[in-house]
Amino acid sequence: MKWHHVIVVISCFLVAGCFSQSRNSRSELQARNHMDRAAALEDASEYHRAAQEYSVVAERYPAAPYYKTAVWKAASLSIHPANSEIDYTAALHWLQVYLGLPLSSEEKDRADLYVGMLKHINDLESILSAFAVEKVELQAVTQKQSGDIVATTQRLGQLEADLAHAHAELKKMKDVDVRMHRSRVKGNDIKPLERVQKTSELNKDEVKTPVANGHRAPSGPQDFYPYVIQVSSYANKEESIQAAMRSRNKGYSGFISHAHVPGKGNWYRVFVGFYRTFEAAQRAAFEMKKQDYLHAFVIKMPFAVQIGIFSSDKELKELEADLRSKGYLGYRLPDRIYPDKIRLLSGAFPSEAAASEIANALQKEDFKPKVVQR
Repeated sequence: MKWHHVIVVISCFLVAGCFSQSRNSRSELQARNHMDRAAALEDASEYHRAAQEYSVVAERYPAAPYYKTAVWKAASLSIHPANSEIDYTAALHWLQVYLGLPLSSEEKDRADLYVGMLKHINDLESILSAFAVEKVELQAVTQKQSGDIVATTQRLGQLEADLAHAHAELKKMKDVDVRMHRSRVKGNDIKPLERVQKTSELNKDEVKTPVANGHRAPSGPQDFYPYVIQVSSYANKEESIQAAMRSRNKGYSGFISHAHVPGKGNWYRVFVGFYRTFEAAQRAAFEMKKQDYLHAFVIKMPFAVQIGIFSSDKELKELEADLRSKGYLGYRLPDRIYPDKIRLLSGAFPSEAAASEIANALQKEDFKPKVVQR
């Protein structure tokens, strides 16, 4: 009876050992698959996605034989110069994990060097942020003073315009008096009622504000929005569109723009907003860095491709949907001349030539594009 119990216990240990070995084999296979995908992405220069794959191995499979390599790759690729979404925080985290592993003196020295470099970068960014705040404050003071000067100049211009208008009205009244006097001298027999009617006609204002399509054009200067904030970039167009849509869900006016980077091929940049001045864009970018986009920066893109101008929201939405179905993401801006109309635009570009390439592509898709200033 005792030998029977011993045999049962030994069998249980054997089964448990086989199960544990099988589970370890599956975990190692899964870790190997992630490492293979990460290596393929690294070879394709997709450093951001490769770093994410290596991070999966480092987080889930600490017992895998590739763990040490995965931790180092997750750290180094996160700050690779060609990484489109450099992440200093993630790199510092994985370097600290790496330093906790058994390392050779050469590996430890290399990791310490990277950690020191990242901490120095963080210190420099803090200094730059402080300088940026001080610059914004100084610009605010300068802008206020400039605004007071502009307001005074505009008021002076308005007074001069009013004076010129009053002078023109006085001249017209004198012309009427001269004509009436000449009529009386010549003995022209005009009845009192007819004389009043003729005088009224002569006093009508002949200077009218131009009108187009039933909308009165404003007399003020036109507004342009040449500055945008770049928050990320992708080699895959659909990924860039999804990133732009996520920014819209956060309350930003996100859109994308195509760019050909020499030596790297086609990239799709994700932009946010539209600003008249660099200072306004810089302030917005500074706020975005504190909340959602650590690497946001201002760039001048004064041109865009206009798809159309609309007063009907239904027609605008239909064209937006048509544009999206063909792989383009449109965005809206108020029309400069008629504020009750909306312009549907695509992309933002540094030159007319760059915008023309997208305009030609849209024309082939049966749209009626036009290169315009934003």
